[in-house]
Amino acid sequence: MLPRLLAALALFSVTPGTIRAEVPALGYVTTMPGNALVLDSRPAALCEKQSLAGARCLSATDFLGPHNRLAGFADIAWVLGSAGLSGAESVLVVGDNPLRRDFVAGLLYIMGQARVSVLSRGLKTLNAPRGPGIARATVRRKIWQAPTRGKAIVFKNEMRDALASRPAPVVLDGRPENAYWGKTVDAARGGHLPGADHYPATSLRADVVRGTALGPNARDAIAYARHAVDGIAYMTLIIAGTGVPVRVYPGGWAEWAADGGLPADAQTFPVPKMIRKGGSQWK
Repeated sequence: MLPRLLAALALFSVTPGTIRAEVPALGYVTTMPGNALVLDSRPAALCEKQSLAGARCLSATDFLGPHNRLAGFADIAWVLGSAGLSGAESVLVVGDNPLRRDFVAGLLYIMGQARVSVLSRGLKTLNAPRGPGIARATVRRKIWQAPTRGKAIVFKNEMRDALASRPAPVVLDGRPENAYWGKTVDAARGGHLPGADHYPATSLRADVVRGTALGPNARDAIAYARHAVDGIAYMTLIIAGTGVPVRVYPGGWAEWAADGGLPADAQTFPVPKMIRKGGSQWK
């Protein structure tokens, strides 16, 4: 699945501290930039109790509805304004959960934040002043003014049309192997988007940490995972970890699989449990 994914086996020697010149708006760092506004992506209760001095609390859950449903752009802009952001700032996103941290960073990037750095280290590893994090306000402190990076995001109908076009775009599936092949069914059906290459996020993250990450050979490939949180985090991982710009389909496999009229490769369906009389189950 990887031949058309890898750039002729060219090795990107990328460390977590590298920010590629071609994608200066989003990158990993290992030290704190002196002029960046710190955003703590951990749960609000933890952030408000103790964080880096002056950090603002901006939890991943602030942008999500039930079942990890991503809020609308207007609601996201309101949340960012309540954290005192206008989009013109240079920010540093920190957190102890890489998935949630990278989700917040990627969402800021999509929304048009001027510069987004992501601290690749956990907070406990930093020797920096501490203090209570600053909670979001109940009203907007600032009006979000940055234009979204609309080309970085692909919606379901656009995804369907892109896959029907020729040549079709390079599509990257960041889920585990069992989910990609439909062995694990974590949505309405199993499988993957037609023609998608398997490029697992777990393996890529390990390679980024080692400084041996391989990037996709196609700029503006479309990345996706199960839903918005892991999909947008996956986009961040690719852009910040390899320097290669990609787009994201945030609806992911959960949204695609729920529409039975859309095609899929390696398609499977969950086997319903049958209930015997007396309460025991056949599986």
